[in-house]
Amino acid sequence: KQWYQRRVRGKNVSVKILPSSLSCTVFSETKFSDKLFGSIVTDESTWTLEEEDGLRFIRIFLVKCIKTPQNCWKSLFQSSCNADPLTLDTMQKRFLQERYQRENPGFDFSGADVSGQYQDGGPQFNFQ
Repeated sequence: KQWYQRRVRGKNVSVKILPSSLSCTVFSETKFSDKLFGSIVTDESTWTLEEEDGLRFIRIFLVKCIKTPQNCWKSLFQSSCNADPLTLDTMQKRFLQERYQRENPGFDFSGADVSGQYQDGGPQFNFQ
């Protein structure tokens, strides 16, 4: 998080959310501008200026176009902001649990311990 003093208002902030890129400018100073790791749905993505303990910060909420375990972003941008390895590992396990739950609605995978091949969405089964 980058904190700002109270004087920052929405009119001082410009956040451009495009399908494959994101930029943020505060008081005419570009804080970041880069290509996203994947595509997003711009109509469902948004940003807010929030306050906590007398300081303000910008929260950006992005909705990914492809929401599958195989599309777990390894970073926010193509060239920077890599996900913490432990966080990425946890996300990949959760996505695999969600996939198994969708594929097997009669079973409860909420307490399951995921191990083995779970990166990139886990094993792909093709039963014919």
